[in-house]
Amino acid sequence: MQNILMIKIKLAVLLMTSSLLSVQTSHADWQNTFDNAWQNTKEIGGNAYEKSKAYTSDALDKSKTYYDGLTTEPTSSSVTSGLIEQQKKEHIQVVWKDILNNLNQALEINSQIDQAPESRFFGADKQSLSEDQMDVFVVIEGLLSSPEISKNRENIEALKAKISHKKNTISRHMEKRIVADNDERADYDQKITKLNGDIDELSRRIDNQKDILKKRFNASGLLLSDAQVDVLLSRVDADDIIKMSLVYDVLKEITEQLMGLTKETHENIDQARKYYGMHVVLLKLVINMQDNYVKKLDEDYLPKIEMISMETRRINEESTRLLATETQRNRKALLHKNLKAQQLTLKVARLYAEQLNQQKEKVAKARRLILNDYKVAKNTYDTVKISADLIQLMKTNRASFSALMNIQIPEIVPFENLAMQRKFEELSSMIK
Repeated sequence: MQNILMIKIKLAVLLMTSSLLSVQTSHADWQNTFDNAWQNTKEIGGNAYEKSKAYTSDALDKSKTYYDGLTTEPTSSSVTSGLIEQQKKEHIQVVWKDILNNLNQALEINSQIDQAPESRFFGADKQSLSEDQMDVFVVIEGLLSSPEISKNRENIEALKAKISHKKNTISRHMEKRIVADNDERADYDQKITKLNGDIDELSRRIDNQKDILKKRFNASGLLLSDAQVDVLLSRVDADDIIKMSLVYDVLKEITEQLMGLTKETHENIDQARKYYGMHVVLLKLVINMQDNYVKKLDEDYLPKIEMISMETRRINEESTRLLATETQRNRKALLHKNLKAQQLTLKVARLYAEQLNQQKEKVAKARRLILNDYKVAKNTYDTVKISADLIQLMKTNRASFSALMNIQIPEIVPFENLAMQRKFEELSSMIK
């Protein structure tokens, strides 16, 4: 009986081993099939974006060269409206070919999106192709951005960093000065005086850069006062707002160029439709920029402000409890200062969130308008037979870019006082 049981156990083990080997073999075959299919999928789905890589690399290299060439720090008086317009035209000339190449690639992907299924396991679908198109949009946005304004922003941040470093050095000198003898104190006083002079000069250079920045904003239709420039630069979404506004301004010029190309090829309707199609893609690029901005607000900036507010409220409650039981005068005075600082943080955080939500509503309104433009333009692109219709619609959309900028300019209210401005900038750093 025991021998029969042992035979059955051995048979069961043998069957299990055989089954496992069969499963492993099947799995290996299936894995090979899957790997091959996945490779084919990547080749098909990635083909559209791969085509643009040569254009992309070349375009970004040229743009970087253009940025790096702007090494001097001009005075505000030397930056005239004529110079600004000349620099804008030169920038377009430098990147024009690369813009066309990338617009053409984005247009090809747009056509593939129309024909692709909503989703599928193998092969390109609408989502994967849309992601490829967004990669091309990132390149186009980089090409359209103003290198001069980027340089201004970099200069301002670099100068602020230098001021911060010198202030920290002053603090260290003052700490050492307390325990120093008379000769050493005189030496530290001299060093501190020199550093304060350096800070004054760096502050003057920042004001110069801000003045130049204001002129460039004004030339692009973003009319701001000195105080409003300070507010805008202190916002966490400053780069997003500046980019959107300035890209709209450049898009008017790009649309003008595409209109010219469309007119020149009016006898070749296919070629005319191609240039008009690039214009359609530009409208979609604007929608993509707006979507990305709203996403940043909803998923990054606003949640971080709420986290800061929650933590400040927690500390505020703790400070209030400590104050209620504290009897020592110095500690009570310190707690009162802490409570005052916490209330300022809560006030600025609330104001910050309100401003960002207002801006989100503005962008949402602008998005609804440009989405209607895009739908009509896309429908016209799909059905038009006469190039004159294309040019007329381009003129209408070109005017929309100016309207978009006016709609999306934030309500920039100057700060009540210096303390609020510093707290605003502090919160921006925390959010970043």
